[in-house]
Amino acid sequence: MRSAVNRITVRGTDGTERTFTLQGGNLVIGRDPACGICLQDSQVSWQHAVLNDAGGTCIIEDLGSSNGTFVGAARIQRQVLSAGEIVRIGPFEIALQMRAAPSPTSASEQTMFDMAAFRVAAPIVNRPAHEQTATQRKLRFTQLSESYRTANLRQEALAGLTVAALLVPQGMAYALLAGLPPAMGLYASTLPMIVYALAGSGRQTSVGPVTVDSLMLVLGLSTLATAGTASFIALAVLTTAMIGATQLAMGALRLGFLVNFLSYPVLAGFTSAIAVITVIGQLKHVLGVSEAQHPQLYQTAMDVVAHAGQANPITVAIALGCIFVLWAVRRWAPTAPGALALVVVCTVLVYALGLDGRGVSVLGPVAGGWPHLTVPAIHWNDVRQLMPLALTMALVGFSQTISVGKALGNRFGYDIDANRELTALGLSNLTSSVSQGYAVSGSLARSALNAAAGARTQLAAIVSAVCVGITTLFFTPLFHYLPSATLAAILIVSSLRLIDTREIRYLFKVKITEGILLVFTFVATLALGVMPGLLLGIVASILLFITLNTRPNTAILGRLPSTNIFRNVLHFPEAETIAGLVILRIDASLYFANTVFLKEKIHEICRQHAASLKALILDASAVNDLDSSADTALHQLSAEFKQKGIEFYIAGVKAPVRDVMKRSGLYAVLGSDHFFFTIDAAVKRFQDKTRQRQ
Repeated sequence: MRSAVNRITVRGTDGTERTFTLQGGNLVIGRDPACGICLQDSQVSWQHAVLNDAGGTCIIEDLGSSNGTFVGAARIQRQVLSAGEIVRIGPFEIALQMRAAPSPTSASEQTMFDMAAFRVAAPIVNRPAHEQTATQRKLRFTQLSESYRTANLRQEALAGLTVAALLVPQGMAYALLAGLPPAMGLYASTLPMIVYALAGSGRQTSVGPVTVDSLMLVLGLSTLATAGTASFIALAVLTTAMIGATQLAMGALRLGFLVNFLSYPVLAGFTSAIAVITVIGQLKHVLGVSEAQHPQLYQTAMDVVAHAGQANPITVAIALGCIFVLWAVRRWAPTAPGALALVVVCTVLVYALGLDGRGVSVLGPVAGGWPHLTVPAIHWNDVRQLMPLALTMALVGFSQTISVGKALGNRFGYDIDANRELTALGLSNLTSSVSQGYAVSGSLARSALNAAAGARTQLAAIVSAVCVGITTLFFTPLFHYLPSATLAAILIVSSLRLIDTREIRYLFKVKITEGILLVFTFVATLALGVMPGLLLGIVASILLFITLNTRPNTAILGRLPSTNIFRNVLHFPEAETIAGLVILRIDASLYFANTVFLKEKIHEICRQHAASLKALILDASAVNDLDSSADTALHQLSAEFKQKGIEFYIAGVKAPVRDVMKRSGLYAVLGSDHFFFTIDAAVKRFQDKTRQRQ
């Protein structure tokens, strides 16, 4: 008997455990949400390591990670694992549990045709959609009730207060950035947050105004109305309603997969550009000078430089002092209410010393009280003009929220439902629109603070919303003397957190094409504007994907000594090739765009081994789809091989691909004895035939 890896248990530092199954394939480990095992921690690389189970032998291989992969106390590059061994990656422990598997002479040496007679189909129960929906709703309600019942109320309340202390000044600052009254930032941080807490799947996600939404809104609406005017505010409220309706419709249609069109490099380049635009836009408040609104970033920068000589020294001192304090608090006391403390101190100083009379710009009267719940006025001409902006913001806001939710879900051991997040976010934006707020989405900084402060359920978000609501009702008059420089400092520090230089360096180190894509999106957004820059980034990402899939990775495989494992001979020099046989693996689905490449690659192999080639095995384990063009190409190759007397075997072909081959006749042309579950079985068939000829 031999062993096969059955279960993989991942343990976090907080005691949470997640279980995965590995059966005859690969599981990539890393921070990338697309990884089979996603571990969100700064010590884990984007794609850190890979677990491979081939024929019952489990191998862990490091993928060039920064902090290494350890088995026991030893840092390894590649190692065969035994039952009970512990793999350590960053703060995580990965435990392997083994169970017995069939003898190697059972299925591996039989063709797929031979095994078909013994295949027993498991019954599949397809529950009606309406029954599934009702069950899911009941499960969600049960989970939410259980979550609140077991919550540590004191811990949740403290976390909620901590986030509210940051959210109050941030909400006003983001509203001003969006060209809206500061009270709208507070309104957007109250009812929408409660709605998300009741409907969303992110337990620590803090929903409210964020930098990206605010800047996209002001830039998108500035061509239609002047920021701060009644018409501008009305358009902002209508846009928020359209964003909510779009997200709600996407959730109902289960279109959560659309977030995949915003790849990580595109989103990182876009948010980094947003951060730069925000910082440059706030320099006028740091200097205390007036500045006209400019459509181009370079014009704004030049205007700031031109007015630098008119800077107010007191305003500059307040802004720089606030930036330093916020940086220090973030570094040494991240859960301390630094932003709220600065708001209180600066407001008292300006009022007590009469600094508003010495050129220091203050917020002035801030409207408060409970928002009027009204449905925004809908004019179809406005809807038509706002539709591109609303669609873009709906997708970007959802992408931010799902990224935040997945990061915290992986850390604390719970799952994020993308379509449920769309629905919750759509309801939150509709609520924000009705309650005189503006666009909301998940904030990474506030959500991380929420988790660090001890939040484990959505109850903390409700506490935060209640605190913001109380502030809006009773304390907004106290913000009259709040200096604009303080809010500018809060925006600058918050925006700079969007630029993750470590991730940028990591992308260039691991995948230079993704680093170039990030820089392209960053430059395009700065040079051409928010909407064109994001669109160009998405188009570039799709073109890169198409280019890579038209020329996919291929590998000539050899057998690792004393195993039945086959690996790329370029990466594993010890891998042994077999005389007269070439094993080719292609790492992509086969379709019209890469069929020419496939034929050219195989013809090249035939030319290189013209005198000795007796058989070719195509490892199709990575082929998930086969279209008619690729199937025709395989028919042509099969005919060419038959004319030259070369055997053509296919190993590891998946059922959907094999079904296409059967319907097209390729399965019958090659013969059922030319299809195998494993490369090892195909190799044995070739060797048996070779011995028979001899």
